[in-house]
Amino acid sequence: MKNPMMNLGERIALLLEKKMEGQKKSPVVKEIVTLSAGRKSEVRKFYAKKMALCITVLFLGGILALLCALLPGMGSREVENQTLLRPEYGEGDRTEELTVKAGEEEVGPLQVTVQSRKYTDEEKQALLEEAVEELERILPGENDSLDEVRKSLVFPETLARGAVQASWTTFPYGILDEKGKPGEITEEEGVVVEIQAALTCQGEEAVYTAHARVYPPVLTEKEALIQSIQKEAARADEEGSHEMTLSLPEEAAGRSLVWYRPQQDPVSSVLAMTAVAVLCIYVQMDQQVHKKAEARRNQLLLDYPDLMWKMTMLLGAGLTMKGTFARIVQEYEKNRGRACRIRYVYEEMAYTCHEMSSGIPEAEAYERFGKRCQLPEYIRLGSVLSQNLKKGSRGLTELLEKEASDSMNQRKNQAKKIGERAGTRLLLPMMLMLGIVLAILMIPAFLSF
Repeated sequence: MKNPMMNLGERIALLLEKKMEGQKKSPVVKEIVTLSAGRKSEVRKFYAKKMALCITVLFLGGILALLCALLPGMGSREVENQTLLRPEYGEGDRTEELTVKAGEEEVGPLQVTVQSRKYTDEEKQALLEEAVEELERILPGENDSLDEVRKSLVFPETLARGAVQASWTTFPYGILDEKGKPGEITEEEGVVVEIQAALTCQGEEAVYTAHARVYPPVLTEKEALIQSIQKEAARADEEGSHEMTLSLPEEAAGRSLVWYRPQQDPVSSVLAMTAVAVLCIYVQMDQQVHKKAEARRNQLLLDYPDLMWKMTMLLGAGLTMKGTFARIVQEYEKNRGRACRIRYVYEEMAYTCHEMSSGIPEAEAYERFGKRCQLPEYIRLGSVLSQNLKKGSRGLTELLEKEASDSMNQRKNQAKKIGERAGTRLLLPMMLMLGIVLAILMIPAFLSF
C-alpha cells in the first residue's frame, strides 16, 4: 500500500505535468531527463517525491503547531469621511499615517497626531470623587475590611474607567509591596500600615489616605507548601553561596522534591522550523539534481577517451558500429553487476541500442545519442558516426584514433580543473584551522601579561 502523501504528491505532479505541456522545460527537468537517459517518467517521480516530502513536512508542522496553540487573527481599520475618531478619555494620543491630495498633487505619507478627548474642570473633579468612591469599595480586595488584612489589597493603576491614574506609597515600607500583597509578617497582633494613593486626572490631583492593619496571612495547604519550598530554597542558596553550584532542596514540608525547568511555548519555533524545513527540502532537491548533472558532465568528459579507444579496437577487430555499441554495452552491464557503478556514457549507449532494436534508424540513433550527452565531443561523435554510416566507414578508425589521442589531453586538463576546484573548496577550512592555531598560540600569550 502506497503512502497517502506519496499518492497526493503523484497527483500534484501529474497536474503540473499536464499544465506544463507545450511550455519550455526548466533546467531541472532537462537535467532529470538527461540523468535518466531520456526516461521522462523520472521527471514525474522526482516531482511526486518532492511534493510528498513538502506536504508531509507541512502536515506534521501544522499538526504540531495546532497541538501547541491557536494563532490569533489580525484585524484592520479604515478612516472615512475625512474625519479621524479621537481616542477616548485616558487612552492616550494616537498617530495616524495619512496621504494628502492637495489639488492634483499627492503629498505624503504624513504623520498626524490625534489627541485623546479632554475633560472640563467640573468633569475632572467629578471623576476624582468617583475614583475615591471606587477605591473605598475595591481597596480591601478579598479581605472583609481594612481592619484585618490577611490577603492582598487591590492597588489599581487606573480608576474611573481609566480616566484617573493612581500611584501608591505605603508606610512602613516593606509590609505591602507595590501590588498590595502582604510580605512576611510574624507579629500576631498585626502591623498598622498607612496607604496613600496620589490620584491624577489630566493635571488635576488629589490624595487619598487610608490605614490598614495587616496580619500574617492564612495560607491554604498549597500556599503553605509553596512558602515552605521557597524558604528551603532560600536557605540552601544562603548556605551554599560560596560554592560553584546550588544544590536544590530535596525535601520540604515532609515531601520529597524533584525540580524541573519549565518549557517555553514552542508554537512560533515549530512554525518557523516547519517553513524553513519545507524551503530547504524544496531547494535542496533541485540542488541535488544540479550536482548530479554536473557530476554526469564531468564523468562523460573523463570517460570519452576510454570510449574512443574501445571503439577503435573493436572496429579494428572487424565489428560493425552497431556491433561495437552492443559489445561495449554488454561488457558494461556485466561489470556493473559486480561494481554497482553507473557510467552515464554506457547508459546512453544502452539506450541507443534499445532505440535501434525498436526500429529507429541507426544513423538517427547515433545523432540522438550525441544530443542526449549534451557535450560538444559526443555531439560531434554522433554526427561523425551518422555521416560515415551513410558514406561508408573508410577512414573511421583513423579518425577515432586521432579523436582518442586529442581527448586524452582534454582529460588531463579536465582532471586538473577538478583538482583546482577541490583546492578552492578546501581554502575556507584551511583558513579556519589557521585561525584556531593562531588563537591557541596567542591567547595564552596575551593572558600572561
